Amino acid sequence: MKRLTIILCCLLSTMLCYATSTPFVDWPPDEQGGEDNRGITLLPTIDYRDGVVTIITPYQIDDVEVTIRDSQGNTIYYSFIPVIIVQHTMILPNSVNARLYSIQIAYDDIHLIGWF
Repeated sequence: MKRLTIILCCLLSTMLCYATSTPFVDWPPDEQGGEDNRGITLLPTIDYRDGVVTIITPYQIDDVEVTIRDSQGNTIYYSFIPVIIVQHTMILPNSVNARLYSIQIAYDDIHLIGWF
């Protein structure tokens, strides 16, 4: 009887461990940088190479403010971008070299800050 109880408990616990599949609906995610139905946060990414900054987004973003500041907090670049669909490239002034800069991206009620 004990063996049968142990076997039934093991079978029951293995049946509870199977994950159910979730269909991909509502793709792309909401336009506020929210989560898709897989639970992964989708935010814009920044690529910087040789004075060129590229903003890459997994969805359309409207009314984006981009501000780049040097290490003293002085604004060296500001741009208002009406729409970013997939990516947007900005060429920085020649005075920008390989020092530490912060970039702030603001849209809707989301404010993202990164460094390069």
